Amino acid sequence: MEFVVPRARPLAELLRGASAADLNALADLITDNGKGRVALDSSVKARILSHKAKGSLHSIAQVLAAEISAFGGNSIANLFRSSGVSYLELATDVAKKVGGKPAATDDIYDIEDIVINLAGPKYLGKNAPKDHLDNAAMAAYIGQLMTALLINAGNAAGIASAGGAAGIASAIGGRLVTLVAPPVAVGVAGATIIQATAPAFRITIPAVLQVAKIRRTRFNADFAAYTEKLRACM
Repeated sequence: MEFVVPRARPLAELLRGASAADLNALADLITDNGKGRVALDSSVKARILSHKAKGSLHSIAQVLAAEISAFGGNSIANLFRSSGVSYLELATDVAKKVGGKPAATDDIYDIEDIVINLAGPKYLGKNAPKDHLDNAAMAAYIGQLMTALLINAGNAAGIASAGGAAGIASAIGGRLVTLVAPPVAVGVAGATIIQATAPAFRITIPAVLQVAKIRRTRFNADFAAYTEKLRACM
């Protein structure tokens, strides 16, 4: 299906136009808040952290995209980090992990929608807001999901691997998390727990949610610009 503005931009292209806060969130996820990961080359970690400090992560968008794809290869193989997979394959894998059934005709936007819609009930249970599809609520909703995924992984016995609404609802005391910082930057302790207790989905599930947030921010901005041009022609 064709749209008046692009909604399936390649991952690296999408990241090049993302905000510093959104890219910082991805950098924190990839580097485990700067501590590094077994599956992350130390030189790549240093490069990412250097650009984060300079506010220039957009200039290494291809590196960030490649690292996300590499972790996706890990989640699919379920044994060790491979050379990576396409972002479409990664997102499809995540969609299935949260209980979705993506169709062969779905584009990346459709697949991310599956993840967004199913991740809420799966990880927030009855506390998942019902109005998250409203553009104004989308960013906060995804931020709440990612915060819950990272902070509460240990309490849910590896939520990114199996998950469950009851464990998360119990861990956050029946209340949604208030997002007061970039969604992935939730502290070293939470990230350490999730790295120790869950497989590569601990990275790919929140990564797809964060990319989905970036994509929708870009799509809405592009659509607003398109609409403005139409009005100027009248």
